[in-house]
Amino acid sequence: MPKGDKFIALTLYLEKCGKDKIKMSFSEIEKILGFKLSDSAYTYPAQWSNSESQSFAFGWLNAGYLTQQVNIPGQAVEFIKEEVAVSAEEYNLSKKAIQCKSETLLVEDAIRFIRTYYNESVEDTHGRYLSWQHCYNAFTMNRSHYDENTLDYLALHLAFYLASWGMYRGSSFLLQKDYKVHIPVVKILMEERYDPLAGITAEELIKESNLALLEEVSDRIRKAYANERLAFDGIPNHATDTLITKILLGSLGCVPAYDRYYVQAVKRYDISTGSYNKKSVTDIAKYYLSHKDEFETVRTELSTCGIEYPVMKLMDMCMWQSAFNSDS
Repeated sequence: MPKGDKFIALTLYLEKCGKDKIKMSFSEIEKILGFKLSDSAYTYPAQWSNSESQSFAFGWLNAGYLTQQVNIPGQAVEFIKEEVAVSAEEYNLSKKAIQCKSETLLVEDAIRFIRTYYNESVEDTHGRYLSWQHCYNAFTMNRSHYDENTLDYLALHLAFYLASWGMYRGSSFLLQKDYKVHIPVVKILMEERYDPLAGITAEELIKESNLALLEEVSDRIRKAYANERLAFDGIPNHATDTLITKILLGSLGCVPAYDRYYVQAVKRYDISTGSYNKKSVTDIAKYYLSHKDEFETVRTELSTCGIEYPVMKLMDMCMWQSAFNSDS
């Protein structure tokens, strides 16, 4: 049997769809193929790699497509036409585009920081830093289908994650509110228009259209809290950049958390200014791209442990651990 014949139904479907990009659930693919995917396809992102070493990949490769944004927890994958994926105009990934401001943070040190953070966070099976994993997984698993009960459930997850990550201190307006204050924000985050930001790749993050989406959702989150009843008389409910980015990291995984340690590290290594804006987000994405092969290797490794780590979570772990070590 020629390679890919077992998956020819998927090949024919993609050839006829006429789309440059198409997102499909695993169940949709199974209906097209007429049989269930392997257990590995539901567990390991590597099973969806664009490698001719496995016959599965010929199902899309023979149709001229590549996979991107494989979402194991959400059981979905996006296919993109090969000519679109490699287009320099589409991705703007010339050497000039991905050149970061500084090479003072060596990739081997960055990898070491990521591993240290991960290993120490999972030492305690109920450690507070695992709250991010629980929160992100909840948002990812419920993104395509939710109701009022789900919104309430996600708001509770978001509240506990933020509390675990230090956002419920005495001076915070959140300390004066119950968890339901997050429901309007959760509704915003779950809108279909923000799907491109969910688990976004570094290549996609540097696109102006996605940076504009990021700026838009950040502004809407800020306004949603400001519109709530004041927690303190005469003092607006001010959502800081730290709060905004922690929410985005915990729900969409699209930016690092701009807390004290992250800002300290990116400024120390001259990767970015540390202010939360389009340019600083682009800077950290370019740093990831400048060492993409190395970072993707460790990301694939970590993503076999029950959740697929988004690229910006790796950057958050890296910078936080670096600054924490220096502070210690």
